[in-house]
Amino acid sequence: MDLNWWTLIVLLLGGLALFLHGMNVMTDGLKAAAGSNMKRFLKAMTRNRWTSLLAGTGITAIIQSSSVTTVLAVGFVSAELLSFQSTLGVILGANLGTTITAQIIAFKITSASWVMIAFGYLFRVIFAKKSYKEFGTIVLGLGMVFLGMTVMSEATEPLKTYEPFIHLMKGLDNHLLAILIGTAFTAAVQSSSATTGVVIVLASQGLVSIDGGIALILGANVGTCVTALLSALGKPREAMRVAMAHVFFNVAGVMLWFGFIEQLKEIVQFISNEEARQIANAHTLFNTANTVLFIWLVHPVTKLILWLVPEKKREEKILFPELHSYFLEDKSMALDLASQSIVKLGKRTLKIIDKGIIIATSGTATELIGLRKKDISVDRGHAEILRFLQQIRRMTLSNEEAKKLELQVEAVNVLETAADLITTNLVEAAEHRIDKGFQPSETTLSMLTKLYDLAASAFASALDEFSGKEIPGNDALNKETFKAQFQEVRSYLTQRLTEEDEMRISIYRFESEILEAIRRLHSLSRRLERKAG
Repeated sequence: MDLNWWTLIVLLLGGLALFLHGMNVMTDGLKAAAGSNMKRFLKAMTRNRWTSLLAGTGITAIIQSSSVTTVLAVGFVSAELLSFQSTLGVILGANLGTTITAQIIAFKITSASWVMIAFGYLFRVIFAKKSYKEFGTIVLGLGMVFLGMTVMSEATEPLKTYEPFIHLMKGLDNHLLAILIGTAFTAAVQSSSATTGVVIVLASQGLVSIDGGIALILGANVGTCVTALLSALGKPREAMRVAMAHVFFNVAGVMLWFGFIEQLKEIVQFISNEEARQIANAHTLFNTANTVLFIWLVHPVTKLILWLVPEKKREEKILFPELHSYFLEDKSMALDLASQSIVKLGKRTLKIIDKGIIIATSGTATELIGLRKKDISVDRGHAEILRFLQQIRRMTLSNEEAKKLELQVEAVNVLETAADLITTNLVEAAEHRIDKGFQPSETTLSMLTKLYDLAASAFASALDEFSGKEIPGNDALNKETFKAQFQEVRSYLTQRLTEEDEMRISIYRFESEILEAIRRLHSLSRRLERKAG
């Protein structure tokens, strides 16, 4: 029998492309529908290994993407909201959640693919409500998945009677070879779901034996580890640890099942007579059994991974390693990490503010240099956060996400401006004091310090509000309270200007510069307060 290889290859690759794109479309729709609820659910459900397992399974079953679940978990570890050990249950749950994909694919509803595509597209076009559009996206993606499988199935139909191909498929009776092929194919297409779909198509056509298909599925579980490792290269160490844990669980699981493929085949054949369902059930049983086993080994696996991927001994040059492009796969997570980094930068700025008035009024030249050096790290952090926010801004954002990003840009600029105010304006005033050799009076120093402390307290309170803390009514942030004390100090300094003292003008200039810096600091704290939430 002669085959039109060109048509077969084009249809097979086209069907695979439709399948993969459909999975991406469906995942995007599910992610949009779930929204920030995924993060809240994951954070709330990672108290122990069992709740972590449920969280990983639930999220992956909903969004049909273990990689998104992994990104969420890694993001929480990087932000120090979760321990690495608590993510191992999430990883196991993600493996279990992916079995839902195989079960969906195994349903014989491919004939409805065009209806689903049309229905999903119409929902996206006709309805303006966001939830309806997201539902349409999910249905559209699922329809493309089934259409891709239909195209692949029709493309491979002639192979059922093609002797050379039948002979080649018999080679899959060598389970090790089949696992290697499954590994290579999954690593190439970067999707274990694609391998599962192809194997189900081949099994349904009778082109691959059930035990050969099971071996290919085992290989897919190894191949998806290659994807995880590649995605973690050059990423934060937390990402590499998660990837290594993924590798351990999947490779160890395949090694355990390698000698029991025939027994697994007998079990799935007993459960169902349909080849597609047998492959899907084998995939589910394999991952379920591994999860039940490895969930008890979380503690020793944690120690092993931490030993394999230890902390770097040298100090990291990057101030905020969590602001990595790896986390841009989830916009909501990326925005949350940016907020947390802004709070960290704010704490650096507060350390500068806390020392500002003391060094300005009584510090030595050496101390002034030290204070200025502290501004370097704030400038670096400011640049790192802005670069990360720039990458987020280039993405398609909802109105809520765009508004949150705008507030973050303003907040990080306020922090950098506040640090510059102290390390430039106050330091220059102090240099003037040292150069002229005078010292402000005790009364003036007390009044300026009291007003400065009020502004510094307002700034700290504004930062707390930005971080999400519930702050009771704080008089420091009250504009009228500050204004009254400011006027009192300014009137006092103006009265002092009449005193007969050859240094009075120089002293007044110094005191006025300090007073103006305090006014600007309080103004910045009110700007930061408006960026809270």
